[in-house]
Amino acid sequence: MSKASWCVLLLFLIHCGKTGVGVNKAPTVIITSAPVEIQDCDSARFEWQGFDSDGEIVGYYYWLDDSSTKNWTGINTVTFHQLPYGNHLFSVQAVDDSGRGSLVAVAPFRVSYLGAIPKLGTDTTLEIMTWNIQNFPKAGDTTLDLLALIISRLDIDIYCLQEIADTLAFCRLVNRLNGYQGFFSEDDYGTFYQKTGVIYKEGLVDFWSRYQIFWNNDSFPRPPLVMKAQAHHNGRDFDFGLMVLHLKAGSKESDRLRRAGACRLLKCYLDSVITNGGEPDFVVTGDFNDRLDASSAENVFLPFLDDSLDYRFLTLLLVGNSYYSSIIGSDVIFDHILVSAEVLPEYSGGKTVTVRLDDFITDYTRIISDHRPVMAIFPVFK
Repeated sequence: MSKASWCVLLLFLIHCGKTGVGVNKAPTVIITSAPVEIQDCDSARFEWQGFDSDGEIVGYYYWLDDSSTKNWTGINTVTFHQLPYGNHLFSVQAVDDSGRGSLVAVAPFRVSYLGAIPKLGTDTTLEIMTWNIQNFPKAGDTTLDLLALIISRLDIDIYCLQEIADTLAFCRLVNRLNGYQGFFSEDDYGTFYQKTGVIYKEGLVDFWSRYQIFWNNDSFPRPPLVMKAQAHHNGRDFDFGLMVLHLKAGSKESDRLRRAGACRLLKCYLDSVITNGGEPDFVVTGDFNDRLDASSAENVFLPFLDDSLDYRFLTLLLVGNSYYSSIIGSDVIFDHILVSAEVLPEYSGGKTVTVRLDDFITDYTRIISDHRPVMAIFPVFK
């Protein structure tokens, strides 16, 4: 090679080394503004800045959590609305005029906003709620965190719960609740067994003589939890018996027959307790897994419905209106509150409602349950 050729090659190499001819540097992006925890709304705003040393930024991809769909924007800010409760991860990536993308910038954040969930407890009423908390904790610690916030926000006096799958998680839940105590049933029929339980306001409600009935009875896959209770506030007392149950699920005829048998046995039990001088004021709560408006040939509740002088389902007035369904996505009520006639004077002026928590919590069915809670209000402290 001639001397002139060597000089040309040397100058070319020097030029390439100085300017990086043919090498496009990737852009960069940094998030300049992002929330850490959101408690007062369900929206989140993010801002970022992109840089490109050898070209121009043409836009950005951004996405939330593990979404497979990336959104494109030409600006450097975005606001998300109606965010569900829990932990989230915002991601953004800059793209330059050569089509090259930057490393992804991320910002973890948490939404703790419970929307417009009202405070339902009052100073003059006793509130008793039945709530199937579906395989608690359905979404692990996320469920535990959210349920603790909901219970505290609702401010209900007594929560009667079904489907407690993890008793240690239940104890952790109770420990997080200021002013509340709780306990769960003692039955245990094997792996994945779900218990019933109660969470109640300490100092307002006292329980004693706690026991379970119908052990090893095929009509009751879970022995009902029974207790005597006294609620006291504003110088007034209300003594009553309380039962929490969870009847057989399923749509097979054999399932219905087991529920029908359970209702017959339950009616005989309550009749016997009241007739033989036991507590006459009885409140029975739980997931009965059946509807009150079934045809006579298939209605498992006939023993009680045919004895309207002695018993009343407070949930009966909710039947037929899909708005009050206790099963999300259906038009039925499976979660009921039954009272003996002796309770009705204490219920005078009260009401029973389905609490539509899924209206306020976007991710309710994923985190908490496919059941809505049902609550009866007794104005006994006026």
